[in-house]
Amino acid sequence: MNAPFPAARTGAGLVFTSGLAAIDTASMTVSATTFDEQAAIVFDQLDAALDAAGSSRAQVLKLDCYLSDRQWFASWNAAFAKFFESAAPARTTTVTTLPIEGLFIEIQAIAIAAY
Repeated sequence: MNAPFPAARTGAGLVFTSGLAAIDTASMTVSATTFDEQAAIVFDQLDAALDAAGSSRAQVLKLDCYLSDRQWFASWNAAFAKFFESAAPARTTTVTTLPIEGLFIEIQAIAIAAY
C-alpha cells in the first residue's frame, strides 16, 4: 500500500507538506527503531519534498512536530538545531499518540515555493 496523498502540495506561493514519518508505506511499518534514526529520515523526507516543489529548508516558515512522548523533546531540540543551523522556522511541538506503534516523530512544514 502506498500513501494515498502527496508528500507536498503547492498553492498561493507556499509549499505545504503532508505529515512526514519514518514509515515504510508499502507495509505501513516503522522503518527505524531509534529516535535519532527516525528524525534523520523525516528530515531527509522534508528535503526531498521541498526539493521536488522547488523549495528548500532555508525557505521553511513553520514546522509542526508531533512526538509520541515528551522524553524525546531534548533529542528533538538537538535534531532541529542541527537541521536548521541558520534561519530556523517558527515551530510548534505537540506530544500526542501517533498512528503506528513504535513511531516517535512526525513533522509537517510550510515553506515558500520557488517562483
